[in-house]
Amino acid sequence: VMFAQYTGALLLTGALVAIGLWASSLTRNQITAFIVALTVIFVLMAITMNVVLIGLPPVLAVAATRLGLLTHFAAITRGVLDLRDLVYFASITVAFLALAYLMIERGRLNLKGGAWRTLRLGTFGILLICVVVNLFGRHIRGRIDLTPGKAYTLSSTTRTVLEKLDDVVTLKFFASRELPPQVELVRRDVEDVLSDYAAAADDNLQLLRYSPSADDPDAVAEAEQMDIPAIQFNVLGQDEFQVRQGYLGIAIQYADRTANVPFVRQTDDLEYRLTSAILALTNPERITLGFLTGHGEASIDGAASGFAETVGQSYDVGSVDITAAGAEVPDDVRVLIVQGPATPLSEAEGEALRAFLARGGNMFLMVQPLSIDETQAFPNPQPHPVLDGLLAEYGVAIPEGMVIDHRSSGRVTLSSSGAGFVVPYPLWPVVVPASSHAMVEGLSGVLLPWSSPLDLSGADTTTVTPLLATTEFGQHLTGPHPLNPQFDWNSIAGNMRPQPMAAAILPRTPGGADGVVGESAGGRLVLVGDADFASNRFIGGETGNIVFLTNAVDWLAQDESLIQIRAKIRTAPPLLYSSERMRDLAKYGNLIGVPLMFVLIGAWRLARRRRLQAREYKGAGVVA
Repeated sequence: VMFAQYTGALLLTGALVAIGLWASSLTRNQITAFIVALTVIFVLMAITMNVVLIGLPPVLAVAATRLGLLTHFAAITRGVLDLRDLVYFASITVAFLALAYLMIERGRLNLKGGAWRTLRLGTFGILLICVVVNLFGRHIRGRIDLTPGKAYTLSSTTRTVLEKLDDVVTLKFFASRELPPQVELVRRDVEDVLSDYAAAADDNLQLLRYSPSADDPDAVAEAEQMDIPAIQFNVLGQDEFQVRQGYLGIAIQYADRTANVPFVRQTDDLEYRLTSAILALTNPERITLGFLTGHGEASIDGAASGFAETVGQSYDVGSVDITAAGAEVPDDVRVLIVQGPATPLSEAEGEALRAFLARGGNMFLMVQPLSIDETQAFPNPQPHPVLDGLLAEYGVAIPEGMVIDHRSSGRVTLSSSGAGFVVPYPLWPVVVPASSHAMVEGLSGVLLPWSSPLDLSGADTTTVTPLLATTEFGQHLTGPHPLNPQFDWNSIAGNMRPQPMAAAILPRTPGGADGVVGESAGGRLVLVGDADFASNRFIGGETGNIVFLTNAVDWLAQDESLIQIRAKIRTAPPLLYSSERMRDLAKYGNLIGVPLMFVLIGAWRLARRRRLQAREYKGAGVVA
């Protein structure tokens, strides 16, 4: 990604230098040349700003978006070298260099001669080609994806799914011709993804494009039949707010079944949504997930509704109550989710969970031995002896206390004198992958508020794998400790090291009577020393949280085909520094150091040239 960003900066600088050379060729006055170059650069940058785009007619707004500098530069800084963006910067550079050459030759050639007319015609042709390529070259294909995990390239999972299709899947893309400029950028990415699908599937996928509008009622009718609604956009134009309707949705058809993406707001998760829809259509059997209730857990109608709604797109979701005497987990439940019980389970309920695991059921256990009440100054103990006994059978424990991370944590907003300010809150550690397990590979971080660590010292490393851990600045707090975000956490810093926060547990493999290892018995288990991270409060703005949750469910359901796609998060991982001094050094080194390096190189070259100019010239002797 850094290489792509430097490449983008180099291409942008090349274009700006070409504009400066052209401006310098117009006049001998440096101030005038500076003003002309600055004006042209400002126009090329400003035409992609919302304040300008909203005042333009739709056709001109789309053209401005494709011709603006910042749009193409931002596309490269994602970590993708797209041929369209490379062609754009090359064409801008060539166009202004051609204009500069034309102005220089103007003072040397006879303006009434054929050479001048030929040069002028050739320059005009270059300019016309550059404009046409950038306005109508959106179908140019070719890109190099430099992001970790190839976030902008179809995963091997998607390619495998498309190759194994036994019948034709039809993708219908509904996109209005006149969309707001900010949506037009999303449209380009959608078309790229769909074209990749069509290329990967060969004859097994049919891609159809529609442009619903008043002039094409058949396309509108097709969109209505596929349940693709018209979306209203509020646009400021002609000195007033206007409401426009547009389409940007996708319908997926397979045999007599259909699914859709009604409106594509972003393309970050588009591959996952399309591939999961294709899998659901080609394999209609769905696995059942159960959320345990009866002990104050987060419910699918309450704090766990967002989590339940997300996994409900691929699984059947319901509640499971085992509080009645003799109750067991239903046989059709493949994965049982225990999200933060507030009261201890009984021994009979513990036996029901053991029976569920023994027959091959899988469990997602989110629990910690503390109760958090933000109105109180300290957390309260909340023991779970039955669950502790169940985990002890795997050599795993959740010790009392909470974890803080002095360098990687979430932030909270505090108010003082009517003003709000944001401060880091070490009790909300942002944990990172602790292994290369499929559940966490590619994740940049997961926010675990008020969480407890895991004790894996007695676990079998062949069956227990750590998933998430704090950074090296993690610390386990035991005993009473405050919840106040303004507490001086540095005053209690000590014994800092990575703290394991989540683990994957495979079934134990018992030995046979003759000493030969038998087949695995029981189900899988995922353990996290926190439950709040899965609540509605923390999954909305934390992409890593919901990705980890859904990955864990897929792994427990032994449906791991989509994990690789979902883990392709298009956000950069956090940069961690050992101290504030190192952070400031990196910050100001990039801000001041890089320009200063070029200044020093220029000063060295200038001094060298002056020394050469001051040196006495000694000509070669004349031989008679």
